[in-house]
Formats: sequence, structure tokens, C-alpha cells
Amino acid sequence: MFACCTPAHVVEIDRKTFSLSLPEKWTENTKDDMYSPDSFIFFEGPESTFFMVVIGQKSAGASADSLVNKQRDGIGKKFTDAKTADITKWSRFEGKGYSIEGKIQGIVRARVTIFGFEKGDNICVIEEYATLGDYKTYASDFERLRQTFTLK
Repeated sequence: MFACCTPAHVVEIDRKTFSLSLPEKWTENTKDDMYSPDSFIFFEGPESTFFMVVIGQKSAGASADSLVNKQRDGIGKKFTDAKTADITKWSRFEGKGYSIEGKIQGIVRARVTIFGFEKGDNICVIEEYATLGDYKTYASDFERLRQTFTLK
């Protein structure tokens, strides 16, 4: 992991429901109307990079699968020439998800990864987004997020 070499500028996020290390130049968007510090969080990185965490309680109407499918359907409408791949693992978590690559609103090639899993009574949905060039440029940022993310 990153413990021995964690730069001083990395921000440690430690919430009631999750924790992670936020890479340099990444910020938490607290101005969104849907923002909730323990359950609906948006992180914005350099250029087009974006990371979202949604955490909720498992119930009859809410499951990781249903939330992931809803996100996939909504995001899928914004992509043209899209290719979708199923994924069953994100970082060390097993669950259900999709990697979607295509032109975002017909303009620039981008990739979004949507992944959901359950732990105890919690449901967690993760979303990563960037244009293809930014995905490559900031690959180590996304890797830091993946490796340090912990659902409590």
C-alpha cells in the first residue's frame, strides 16, 4: 500500500461509514444538493477526474445490484459508441459493476466504472470517471483511491 511513502499533501478522509486517502489536487465537493458526508460524496480531481461514493442501508427496495443498474442505465444514455464490460471486482471488493467506454455526449472519449457491493447491512456504490487521456494521466490517483478505500 502507500503507508510508508504517503506524501504530506494527501488528505485522509475518515467518516462514520468509510475512509480513504484523497490524492493531491483532489477535493470534496460539498456544494452539491445531494451531498451527505457519510452517504453521498463527490470527489473531484484534476482535469476531468471524478470519484463518487454512495453508501446506504440494505433494504427490500435497495440493493447494490439495483443501484448499480440504475447508475449504468443513466450514464449509458450519455454515451455514444459505448462498449460495456461487466466487472466483479473493484480493488479488494467483490460485487457487481460495469466499465463503460465511449464518447460522452458524442464529444470526447471517456470511461466510467460503476461498481456496487454489500458489507453487513451497508450497500456501497462507487463511480470513477475521466476522459480516456485523464484516466491514463491520473491512473495512480485512481489506484490510490482504490487501495485506500475502506467501508466500515
